[in-house]
Amino acid sequence: MKLPQNKEKRALMISALSAALFATAGLLAGAFLGSQVILFDGAYSLLSLGLSLLSLGALRLVSQPADADFPFGRLLAEPLAIAVKGLIILLVCLVSLVSASHALMTGGREVAADMALLFGIVNVAGCALTWHYLARCHRAEPTALLAAERRQWQMDTVISAAVLMGFGITALVARSPAAHLAVYADPLMLIAAAGYFIRVPLCMVRDAWREIFVGSPAPELAADIRARLAQLDPLLADAPMGKVGSHLILDASKMASSRFELRQLRREIRRQLQGQGLTVSVVMHR
Repeated sequence: MKLPQNKEKRALMISALSAALFATAGLLAGAFLGSQVILFDGAYSLLSLGLSLLSLGALRLVSQPADADFPFGRLLAEPLAIAVKGLIILLVCLVSLVSASHALMTGGREVAADMALLFGIVNVAGCALTWHYLARCHRAEPTALLAAERRQWQMDTVISAAVLMGFGITALVARSPAAHLAVYADPLMLIAAAGYFIRVPLCMVRDAWREIFVGSPAPELAADIRARLAQLDPLLADAPMGKVGSHLILDASKMASSRFELRQLRREIRRQLQGQGLTVSVVMHR
């Protein structure tokens, strides 16, 4: 099912509003409770706000029609926005790892675990709802921007869940004979969360870099596209293709002597690839 562009814009706006809410709550709660990991979560949400606004800007650029200055449109806006998002998230993870390591080496950090536990429950519920909403929008229209936004909130949800679990363990340890070790829980949770999820921005940057240079689609998507095209004509199964954001560029030169006229071929290919969430451009060199 095709998600109208105004609905995609609404999904990105809801993501931005949620990020603003969680950023404010996380930064205030982290400062009040003295928790680095909550501050990390709040800082990540603040970045999510800026990155969601970046996605909205990219969507506006991509949706603009071609003109004299940009005769082929502004296709690179999507992968460029995703690359910037990935680099910023990667930077946050690296800074957090350094900060938490310093805290470990200087005696840990005391946190009001009971209050942090309450904040964690509310935070996980809100992040999970936003992630679920964006995942549903992405299923309706699997665009690159919605995919990046969904991954962003997936990362935030799992980090928040890990933090909640950590604070639960910290509250138990604080009431045990090993209470003196509770001060190390906060930096250890931050190292675990940032270290585990550092692969998310790395994958975002890798995929965006590939699309900036009009690389072929991901193997699973490419296999599905080729299987669909083979149903139309076996010659199309090996046709060179490149993907830029939500745009697929297909070289159908092998079909130059086929029974299809170019206009008809484009129409048939687009019909065959319906439901992929892709805008298809077909080129042919005779």
